Amino acid sequence: MNRTTTLLLAVVVVVAAVPAVATAGTTQSDLVTLTVTVENEAGMAVGGAELTATWDDGNRTATTASNGQALIDVPQGADVDISVQSDEYVRNTPYEVDSVGQESVTITVAEKGTAEVQVRDGNGVPVNNAVVQLFHDGETVVNARTNSNGVHQSGTIEQGEYTLRAFKSGYESNGTTFDVDGDVSITTRIQTGSVIATFEVRDDHFDPAEPVEGASISIPAIPTSTTTLADGEATASVPVNSDLEVRITKDGYETVNETLEVGERDTSLDATIRKTEALNMAISDAQILANGSIRITLTNEYGTPQEGVPVMLDGEQVGETDESGELEVRIADPGEHTISAESEGLSDSSTVEAVRPGGPTPEDTATEVETTDDESTTSSGIGPGFTPVAAVVAALLAVLVLRRRA
Repeated sequence: MNRTTTLLLAVVVVVAAVPAVATAGTTQSDLVTLTVTVENEAGMAVGGAELTATWDDGNRTATTASNGQALIDVPQGADVDISVQSDEYVRNTPYEVDSVGQESVTITVAEKGTAEVQVRDGNGVPVNNAVVQLFHDGETVVNARTNSNGVHQSGTIEQGEYTLRAFKSGYESNGTTFDVDGDVSITTRIQTGSVIATFEVRDDHFDPAEPVEGASISIPAIPTSTTTLADGEATASVPVNSDLEVRITKDGYETVNETLEVGERDTSLDATIRKTEALNMAISDAQILANGSIRITLTNEYGTPQEGVPVMLDGEQVGETDESGELEVRIADPGEHTISAESEGLSDSSTVEAVRPGGPTPEDTATEVETTDDESTTSSGIGPGFTPVAAVVAALLAVLVLRRRA
């Protein structure tokens, strides 16, 4: 190979190598090496522990050496969580490193243990679906529920002192402390209980909001119901440690659903409701003379006049209400007529009767004489040509004639 060829090859190698070195340098500048030491509660190094470092968009693993140390490259400035797995030791929660720089951290682990928690009621009956919480060094380690046998079996946890809290909807909580020094079992009892809930219902259409009397408050889960008094308040006994759906209803008002969170002390719930939106029509008279006028008034659910609402007479628009919510409507023809109004999907209507002026004529009420096919008699049974008055006169004349003959 001549000198020219050798020089060309050397240039190619150097040029090809420069980008790779630069890229590697850029990547390394974004990382820092975290020195992690794992030891037990006695301060002894724990070798062979599996470490998993996790951050927002990545993770990395490492294994501690016999001196309990491992090196992990992580992004500079990242918030890193480090979890530990070991044959003999455990850590309940990951170790947190905020905004990593060039640093070293020491993680303490504890010997392994487990806890079986049995929850019973006052009669010793297992309570299923009860909440079991275990706290250690101020942190929540277990937050689970009992099975159908009233038991919760924890996973592997650190040995040490724990605080146990057990409760269920309708049951008062019970707390105690105990030691986990291996695989342990503990039984705790909880009792049923209730507290008083005060409900206050107000109509916030007004300022300030006004109490609503006669509102029905129902709690389907119990079930129970109560009704507000004149001050808008009502009370009910409710189970402790429960989240209850509350339904508030009243005729003419919108239905409101609220959630009442109940602990172990008397509690309260403030709720607001409003009347159901409505368009209400009032008329000055239900009967008028034909060719007369009737006054209608339109208000909303709170009695506020509704201005500019179109008004219909038998389906044809006859005008709009004024600022007082009123309109005079003339009705020309006798008979029944429908007055209606509609605004923003709300409507109302009324029926008005228009009667003919003057009323019935005398001819319409005159007594008619009925005759039979034989015109020799009338409906009164007296002979032809006789009226009741004529019959009386004839009878008197007959009496006088008889007296003279005598």
